[in-house]
Amino acid sequence: MKKFFFVSNIIIGIILTSNFIFCYNIKIESEFGKIISNDIIYDNPFLGGFNKPKIHWVDWNKDGFSDLFILDEDGKIRYFLNQNQSFALQTTDFLGLSNLNWFFIYDFDSDNDYEIVTSSSIYLGGISYYDFIDNELVYVSEIIDENNSYLDLDQSMIPTFSDIDADGDLDLFSGNIIGTLNFFENKGFSNDIPIFNYETNFWQDIYIVGQSRHGASAISFIDLDGDLDLDLSWGDYFQQSLYIIWNIGDKFNPIMDNDNILTQFPYEEPIFTAGLNLPSFVDIDNDDDNDLFVTTLSGAYGYQLTNNFAYYENIGNSFTYQTNNFIETIDHLTDVNPKFIDIDNDGDLDLFIGTNYDTSSFPWIGKIIFYENKGFELDNQPYWEINNDDFLSINLGNNLFPEFIDIDNDDDLDLFVGNYNGLIHYFKNIGTINNYNFEYQGILNDIDLQGYSTPEFIDIDNDSDFDLLVGCLDGKVYFYENIGDKYNFNFSLVSSNYNNINYESRTSILSFDLDFDQDEDLLVSSENNIAFFENIGGNLNNQFQLSNDLFFPFTGKNTSLDFYNSCSHAGFIAGISTGGMYFISLNNNSYGDLNNDSILNIYDIIILVELVLSDNYSALIDTNSDCSLDIVDIIDIVSIILDN
Repeated sequence: MKKFFFVSNIIIGIILTSNFIFCYNIKIESEFGKIISNDIIYDNPFLGGFNKPKIHWVDWNKDGFSDLFILDEDGKIRYFLNQNQSFALQTTDFLGLSNLNWFFIYDFDSDNDYEIVTSSSIYLGGISYYDFIDNELVYVSEIIDENNSYLDLDQSMIPTFSDIDADGDLDLFSGNIIGTLNFFENKGFSNDIPIFNYETNFWQDIYIVGQSRHGASAISFIDLDGDLDLDLSWGDYFQQSLYIIWNIGDKFNPIMDNDNILTQFPYEEPIFTAGLNLPSFVDIDNDDDNDLFVTTLSGAYGYQLTNNFAYYENIGNSFTYQTNNFIETIDHLTDVNPKFIDIDNDGDLDLFIGTNYDTSSFPWIGKIIFYENKGFELDNQPYWEINNDDFLSINLGNNLFPEFIDIDNDDDLDLFVGNYNGLIHYFKNIGTINNYNFEYQGILNDIDLQGYSTPEFIDIDNDSDFDLLVGCLDGKVYFYENIGDKYNFNFSLVSSNYNNINYESRTSILSFDLDFDQDEDLLVSSENNIAFFENIGGNLNNQFQLSNDLFFPFTGKNTSLDFYNSCSHAGFIAGISTGGMYFISLNNNSYGDLNNDSILNIYDIIILVELVLSDNYSALIDTNSDCSLDIVDIIDIVSIILDN
């Protein structure tokens, strides 16, 4: 203890100001952690999962490798950089584009820079045209025809662009609901805008009817038979495989008809899914032939929210199946809620995931999946191995949200689980801190919210027991005061709109001391964003104020956050609607400014001394990264102050 008083005596009276600015570097870290599940090692498990992936291949950085772009149900584009067939996630919000149904990237004006066309958010059925100028995306206009009229595409279709007549420009094709194909011929440019003229809605007399019905389609042109003209691959809502319509004409004059259709593809191992398959072709291995990728958007035969990104390698002009998970990532279908807790008291954080539903058994109910932390043996990364895929083995409904807390002050962790119906289930731990044993106690009385209840425990009134905040479908936060005590809880509703927090829908709350001022701040997630509420009142008088000082990267829909803190990594895990998770790394760019006042001085040192004495470790303030908070960290901050 004397060494801390010694340091305190050195620094007492030193109040030197500096221009250090409190700043966190917050980004999605795609190469964090490993997960082992069913004998599969997921090297990059936190890539978000996929529900309805619409993919596109473009060599964006022009290094000779085709990069991968994925649009999913959140309406934004994820960009994966191709590093010699290893795909690294670069952004989940490519160029800030949003609310998209489809997109296409190409150098339309031959200026050696890419342009981007997308479904329009301005005109229903229209097409927006963007240019990429000086590394910035610039909206140009809506695409028109020769009569200056907007185009009108069925938004349930995935169109494509292809040079069908070998005249050096890309024409536009889009399916329609009657099972035929719309053709828009490229007529050049007018005022720097590409012109596409509508020619017919029954191109080449192609008429696709699956199971006596026709529906949404996803199409792509490619020369499949090596005769130098373009054939048509067609995924349909009512087709579990792919149609191939052969071009029996030539590259200048296509001839296609209903007599030259293959109803299943590839030949040897046809794709077979829930329907509406999106085909794309690219030479992914740079061996001078086009490989096949098929993503499943889910059609008439159910929802296929996993195993929906198939890869067929082109080997000797034959497509050979390789995998149905080209981008391997943990994916538990939809709407997952992660939680880190040291459940076995072995000094590391285990991972629990509440799911929306599980299709492996009937009825389709939510489950809690337990991944045990196994240490740092894989490439110096923390890794988790599945321990139990049905942790509680009880029907609690759908969209389970687990929260662990020692609610009765007996030194072990109890468990509360929110669900889709707005209820909260309570499990008392009748075991010990080392050997858990959860016994079901029932539903918390008088808590029956609109839906999607998400519990979070925090001592709001500083009376040494845990109060309860609950997020809900209606976008509000409900506050239940614990009018019992730390041994016997009794929750009573105080506010159905706590702190006037109202964010769209499906709020969830994480309490966390983000500014190291010894009180709990709030991170509130919702259907589409994450907001930071700083505690400006302190522990004795908690008051939460919306702050714009912290910006999170886009994670997707229905985000659910938890904090991960080890001696090597600090950050948030975000569960999202596509069934996967992202790891959001959190690094303090200005070591020492622990009270977030933009001044590095004695007050920061006092806070650090308190953290050291309380054995409250955080990788965010471990200045020498030795997995310990001690006198060395204090001396480091003192040195920074004296040097400035």
